[in-house]
Amino acid sequence: MKGALGNAVRRVTSRGHRRPLPLGIKGMRIYILPTGRGVLFACAVVSMIAGSMNYSNNPGFLFAFLLVAMAMMSTLYTQKNIKELTLVSEKHTAVFAGERLWFELAVKSDTAPRYNISAGFKGQGRQTLDIATGETVTFRLPLDAPWRGRFKPGPLVVSSTYPFGLFRTWVTLRLDTEYLVFPKPLSHPFVSSPGPAEGEGIGASPQSGAEDFKELRSYRAGDPLNRIAWKTLARGQGVWTKTFESERSNAVYISWDLIRTTQRETRISHLCHLVLEAHRQGVAYGLMAPGITIKPGAPGSIAHRDHCLSSLAVIP
Repeated sequence: MKGALGNAVRRVTSRGHRRPLPLGIKGMRIYILPTGRGVLFACAVVSMIAGSMNYSNNPGFLFAFLLVAMAMMSTLYTQKNIKELTLVSEKHTAVFAGERLWFELAVKSDTAPRYNISAGFKGQGRQTLDIATGETVTFRLPLDAPWRGRFKPGPLVVSSTYPFGLFRTWVTLRLDTEYLVFPKPLSHPFVSSPGPAEGEGIGASPQSGAEDFKELRSYRAGDPLNRIAWKTLARGQGVWTKTFESERSNAVYISWDLIRTTQRETRISHLCHLVLEAHRQGVAYGLMAPGITIKPGAPGSIAHRDHCLSSLAVIP
C-alpha cells in the first residue's frame, strides 16, 4: 500500500514541461506531506488529547492544542521556505562514460533567508544548504553518467523540512538543459597506415603539403637565414623572421577503419583514447568515422579535442 501510494505521488509530481533558467519557484505546484517525525508527533498529540479526555485534564488539553497550532503554523513556514527561491543558472562539464558528472546549480533568495534547503536529482545524491537574503549559493549535484551520448537530466527536486522537521515540502522541476558524456577511453596501440613516414602518426600517415605564410615576428638568435624578411630589413624596419604554418604537412588522421575490432562501442572507445593521445603529444590530427570527417586542428587545441570527442559521443 505504501509503495503504491509513493508511486502515485511520484507520477503526479514528476509531470510538467522542461523549463529554462532562470526559473522562480513562486507560482509553481508545491507539495507538502508529514515526515516520519511528523507522524510520530501526531500520534503523541492524539495520545495526549485522549489522556486529557479520560482524566478531564484541562492543562493537558491546552498543551495538546497548543502543539497542534504550532504544527499547523509550521506548514506555512515550511512551504514559504522554498516558495521565493529562484534557480539562477547551471554549469557543468562533460565527463567520460563511467564517471560522475557534477551539476552546479546556482540558487538565490531575494526576500528573506532560507534554511535547510535541499536539492538533488531523483535517484541521485542531494545537498542541503542555507541561503542568506540576497545571496546566491551553488549546489553541486551529482549525476551518474554510465553511457556515452547527449542526455537531459531527470527531475530536479527542491525541498525543505524547516522549521521543525514535522513536514516536508517540495517542488519537482524539469530543467531545459542537457549534458554530454564522452566515450570511455580504452587503450589502443598507436597505428598508422603505410606511407612515407610510417610510425609517426596516430591512426594514419602524415599528409604532405605546402606551407602558408602566417606572420612576421621579432628575430631570434638561431633563426634560419632563409626565413629572415630581407625586404623589410632593406627598408630599415628592423630584423624580422617570417613564420609559416602548414595546413597538412604534419597532420594525421585518426581513422575508424584502422581499428581492428567488430565491436562498435569498443572501436569508439579506442578512437577516444587515440584522440586523447594525439592531443597529449601535440599532434595535429583529424578524425574520420562513419558520418564524421573532421579536418586536423591546431596542435594542443582543447576546442578541437572536445569537438572530436563530442562527435564520437553522439555516433548512433
